[in-house]
Amino acid sequence: MPYFKQRSVLVVSLVVATLILVAAAPAEAQSEYGPLFDKFNLKLAGSWIGISTEIRLDSEVLGKGTVLNFEDDLNMSDSEAVPTLAFEWQMGRKHKLGVRWQDITRDSSAQALTEIQWGDEIIPVDANISLAFDITQTFIDYTYYPWVKERWAAGFGIGLRVMDFSATLAWSEENLGTERTSDAGATGPLPYLYFEYRRMFSDNWRFIGGYGWLYIKINDIKGGQWLGRLGIEYLLGDRWAFGVAVNAAKIDVDWRGVENSEDEARLTAALDLDLTDATLFARVRF
Repeated sequence: MPYFKQRSVLVVSLVVATLILVAAAPAEAQSEYGPLFDKFNLKLAGSWIGISTEIRLDSEVLGKGTVLNFEDDLNMSDSEAVPTLAFEWQMGRKHKLGVRWQDITRDSSAQALTEIQWGDEIIPVDANISLAFDITQTFIDYTYYPWVKERWAAGFGIGLRVMDFSATLAWSEENLGTERTSDAGATGPLPYLYFEYRRMFSDNWRFIGGYGWLYIKINDIKGGQWLGRLGIEYLLGDRWAFGVAVNAAKIDVDWRGVENSEDEARLTAALDLDLTDATLFARVRF
């Protein structure tokens, strides 16, 4: 199991352990902040994601690689249903800490219509290509609410999207009967600043929206991202909430130090990723 995924599993395990500890807390514990906020909550969601992925893997020897659109050029599905797990802790009336985890795994097969340069490899025309692509995302964010009223609140914060991506291309030539494989992957932090607004439309209906953006240059990563979230939920008693949400994100970065199959950090990837999802969720409130 890759190191980042091991850490992701650890984060999820810590969340579950925390919930076990707080599950016995009386319902009145969250009413100190509710219904606008919850003291603790765990959100389990199913997301239908629309994806557009473009990657160019460069080589020091061969120069810039071919820009590949995974959905158009390599016949990869542009939609996927994935689970999402999120946890929030309202540390005080004006302070919130949140963690969200998501893993997107896809694969496809196609035939090369043109010659493709992928890092140090040249994939010939008419080669049979199989692609496996995986993105694991962990979001950690802190929000401060300077405006907290009876029916609404607004605040700003800083977040960190820790992204781990890996792509494996395998291709074969029918005439020669040869098969080759090339791996590429990297892990890195993508921070962002964001604004959040929430409002109670009634005692049971809660709206939450937010927007984040930042252009960065940190070590091997240069580029930017923006993300937006809109959601509405129905509060059912003191313990449960059910709702729908829409999330959108765009990432456009140049990523140096990408590891190839020989674990040599000498490649550069240009990653352009659009993610839009519609989500149904259940929230357990403590």
